[in-house]
This record gives sequence, C-alpha cells and structure tokens, in this order.
Amino acid sequence: MSRLESLCRCAIPEEELVYRTTPELARHLQSLADCPTTVLGHSRGGQDLFGYTLGSGPLTVSITAGCHADEPMGPMTAQMLPRLLRTYAPDLLERFTFRVVPQMNPDGADRNRPWFARTPDFLTYLAHAHRELPGDDVEFGFSEGPRARPECRAAIPFLWHQSPVVAHFSLHGMAWAEGAWYLLNAPWASRSEALREQLCAITTAQGMGFHEIDRKGAKGFTRIAEGFATTPSSVAMHAFFEEQKDPAMAAKFLPSSMEVAMATGDDPLCMVSELPLFILNVPPSLEDPVLFRFRDALTAAQVVGDQSALEQLVETFQLAPVPLATQIKLQFAMMVCALDHVASRRA
Repeated sequence: MSRLESLCRCAIPEEELVYRTTPELARHLQSLADCPTTVLGHSRGGQDLFGYTLGSGPLTVSITAGCHADEPMGPMTAQMLPRLLRTYAPDLLERFTFRVVPQMNPDGADRNRPWFARTPDFLTYLAHAHRELPGDDVEFGFSEGPRARPECRAAIPFLWHQSPVVAHFSLHGMAWAEGAWYLLNAPWASRSEALREQLCAITTAQGMGFHEIDRKGAKGFTRIAEGFATTPSSVAMHAFFEEQKDPAMAAKFLPSSMEVAMATGDDPLCMVSELPLFILNVPPSLEDPVLFRFRDALTAAQVVGDQSALEQLVETFQLAPVPLATQIKLQFAMMVCALDHVASRRA
C-alpha cells in the first residue's frame, strides 16, 4: 500500500476523540510505551506542562499543539501521534526523533471546555469560546525572557536546546473557513511542489476543499497556491501594526515557535495546520474572500444581539461542523507528507 493510500485509510478511534484535562493527559502519557515524558514546567495557572519524546532517528522534529486556546484538535492529534505513527508510518520512527509538547496552553483549554463536543455546535461555540489577545498569545510568545509566558519559557529548552531540528510543526485550527489552509515557512515555498500535490490529493480525498485568501504579505502571509501560504512572523506582525500607527500593539509580538525553530534548526521545514472547526460551504473567492464576508456578517449580527440573524447566517453560509476525525487525519497527513519530503531532499 502506498503512503497516500495508507494516509487516506487512516482510522481515528472514537475513544481517542477526547479533550483531556491535565490529569487525564498525565495518565494518557504514562500509558504510552517508549515515550519518555517530562514535566517541563508549569502554566501560568500552575498546571503541569508535559513534553514527550518518540522515535530513535538521527534527525530531530519538534511539535507544539494547543497554543491557541480555542483550537482543541492540535492537542488531540499530538496526543494520538505515537499510536498513529506506529500504525501508519512506523518507518518515520527510525528516521526521526520527535520532541512533542502536546498541550502548550492547559489554562486556555480549560476555559474552552464549555463549548467542546464531539459534534460542536456553532452558537454554543460563539457563546463560550475564549482566545488570548496579542501580548498574551502563546504562539507569538516564544522567548526565554521575562516578558514571555511561563509555558513558552519552559518549552524552549526541551524543544530546541537538545539538537537542531529539521522540521517543526505547530498544530492549529481555524474557527471557520471554506476549507483547509496549510502554512509553511518562506524558505521552503519554492521547494514544496511535490509536498503540496500530496496534501492536495489527501485533503480532496477527505471531501474537503481549500481556504482561499491572498493577504499579499501582510503579517507574513504570502499566498503560495490554493490552500497554501507562508507562515506569519513576529517581524511582519510588528511591521503591520507599525504601519497601522499602533506601536503598542506591535510591541506585544514575541517570536513564534516557527521563528525559534528556524533560528536554532538545520534549515527546518516549518508548517502550521489551519483546519476549520466549522466549514463554510460556499465557493471560495480570492476577489471577495468568504472569510471576510462571513466575519463582517457575524459581527453585525452580534452587535445587535440578534439570535435569528445568527441562525440565518448559519443557513446562508451552510455552516457545518467538520468531523473531528477528519481534522486529525489531515493534521497527521500534513506531518507525514512533510517528513517524507524532508527525508527525500536529505537522501
């Protein structure tokens, strides 16, 4: 069976679709064979922050998940990764050693539990979703300096002080979009054609389209192709808000996990998964981005507090929850395809 066929047939066990609390995560990690686990430090709220290692290969890969509090699928994928790799891509465990922080933001995860369900409800999500603002954002807070959150200071030595990495994955999601969006660091954009072809095939096989938007470099997002763009950066974020005459906001951005991985790595391929929790089932448009149309209509409905307008919005954009298993499969496929790509270029 080819890698593509294996990934398309990847089965996600229902019992793994669990949004674990910190004690539950501790028990889960202790149950994993050959995955040494370390308490790296503690969250701002005093919860344990875990890191585990997996594999025995000569090349190192770093993975972070859960940086944004309202994106539970990254942690689910990171916590399921040992099982998935051993079942569907065991050869990668001989090529690579994985260093994984499966929940970067346990405090934020706890604040989002009221809306979580195996089949999320959009209006419940709107009522209870919590996301940190810039300056408190874990993803753009990777520093060992005093301004950084304790989660970021604790994760950096484990992820990047041991050895240079050849790949880094930051597992994220979007609240809503018209399809999948994959981000990769700019130095690899011109080296990614084969990788993009594979991911397009797997994404389409899962019945999902692609998010289409061209931000023309703003905040670091440069469109590469349909469904693909470059990763944002703190430098570009800083420049964007300086241009908006908002130096206070600009100053809040510290390096992202991708930037630290690039600075301490061995020309790493860095990727971010952006898979929608709710899909907008309307045709994508570069000229009139669906994301912006939906956002503006949602804001207008929320300002007046019109429940019927919100319900109409769901109907107009044919909004529907994306199966949790589909999101996990595509995050896993992104990592496997990317590592195959890295291995082939280093052969």
